[in-house]
Amino acid sequence: MWKKAVFGTVSAGFLGYVVWASVLGPARHEIEWDVATRVSGVLHRTGFADVIPVVDGRDVELRGEVASASEAQRAERIVSMVRGVRAVSARLQVADHESLGGGET
Repeated sequence: MWKKAVFGTVSAGFLGYVVWASVLGPARHEIEWDVATRVSGVLHRTGFADVIPVVDGRDVELRGEVASASEAQRAERIVSMVRGVRAVSARLQVADHESLGGGET
């Protein structure tokens, strides 16, 4: 009878731990929402309103159009510093094609 009581206590303790961990740990969609909200806010405050963040977990892909290649790099650096962002990839169209180099030789 003693073993049964101990087993019941251990099971209840483990179940309590699982419930406690699942309540405290945020769900994936909550993490994505939080990261997307932060990234969108930062982009709007820094003048990148035309850049659209696509969030997958903690990874962010930037889409849209920017004025130059340096602006694309700046947007990528700014987003990489946002809390919660793990990786940033930029798929931005550059409006100023002359700044990319190339030309006649």
